[in-house]
Amino acid sequence: MATITTMAFMATFPAPRTVAQPPATLPSRPNLAQKVTESIKQAEETCAGDPEGGECVAAWDEVEELSAAASHARDRKKEHSDPLEEFCEDNPETDECRTYDS
Repeated sequence: MATITTMAFMATFPAPRTVAQPPATLPSRPNLAQKVTESIKQAEETCAGDPEGGECVAAWDEVEELSAAASHARDRKKEHSDPLEEFCEDNPETDECRTYDS
């Protein structure tokens, strides 16, 4: 019979650094959808000659990144579509925000 001994280590890691664009440079939602459409057309044109080349891969990576950004923008809009939910996030103690278990 084997005995397994484990040791717990606590490690501290620095917070990841993120580089955010200033709000003025982020594309609006309709503009983002247009950019996705344009990048798809550009990727198709780029891949017409060499579908396995590096430029083709990079073009489709751009499409994927823009599509993900559009999806995240839609999700953020859904999160705050109800004004009462937004109010209750900030003021959970108010009468309007009470919840009861049955």
